[in-house]
Amino acid sequence: MLNGVVQICGEKLTTDEIKEICSSVRSHQVTLLSLRKCKMSDRDFERLMRSIAKTTSVLQLNLNLGVLSTDERVLHLSDALNLNRSIQSLFLHGNPLGERGLALLSKSLSLHPSIVNLDVGDCKLTDSCAKLLSNLLPPDGAKSGLKELVLSSNPGISEVGWSTLFCSIAASSCLRSLSVDYNPAIGDIGARMLAVIVAGSHSLQHLDMEVCGVTNTAAKVFLDLFESYPTSLHELVLIGNSVSKKLLNEIETSLKHNHSSDDEN
Repeated sequence: MLNGVVQICGEKLTTDEIKEICSSVRSHQVTLLSLRKCKMSDRDFERLMRSIAKTTSVLQLNLNLGVLSTDERVLHLSDALNLNRSIQSLFLHGNPLGERGLALLSKSLSLHPSIVNLDVGDCKLTDSCAKLLSNLLPPDGAKSGLKELVLSSNPGISEVGWSTLFCSIAASSCLRSLSVDYNPAIGDIGARMLAVIVAGSHSLQHLDMEVCGVTNTAAKVFLDLFESYPTSLHELVLIGNSVSKKLLNEIETSLKHNHSSDDEN
């Protein structure tokens, strides 16, 4: 451990190693705990989650790439989140959550007072997950709502599911960053909805739409937006779509000009 950071990747962790990590977590020495792609016994995972429940120091928890391999582990994480109050960033990218897994987590996520950054990319999410995610977006009393949301590579969400989620984002979110890359089902219809979200948002600064089935038709909506109205957006990623290089360059230039004009004012 160095300066409160525990980062281990792709290791098979022994019981003694997990006990050592748990001791550091329980003594509130750890601020960032990353165990991406690590393997451990179910008993050791449960032991780790009991420590997470009690810590007041862990701000970032990374369980990416298969650490949540069973519903039982998801339940242990949910129980930990019900008691934990410190975690601000939770990374679950590349775990097979699906509808059931997200449903098991949704209540603890929605009630957690501090989580503002959530990564559920490549988690086998479906249309039914859109409503569950919508409940995490709006501020609620002392709870600030999500600021950063990663939904990359969830092809099980259809155009209908994306539309449901985008309506919720437009109505009640305070997102600063949204990543929906590698979801070709979004297409031009979803892209147009996102353009409306950008137009109305005072908080959204980063939007990643790489490989989202977008064509010149929807990309021109963004260009018209940036040429006509001030926005909070600083970065729009559209590479990997059927958008001409000329139009991509025009969008980039217009977006930069949009903010240089704001700076002058």
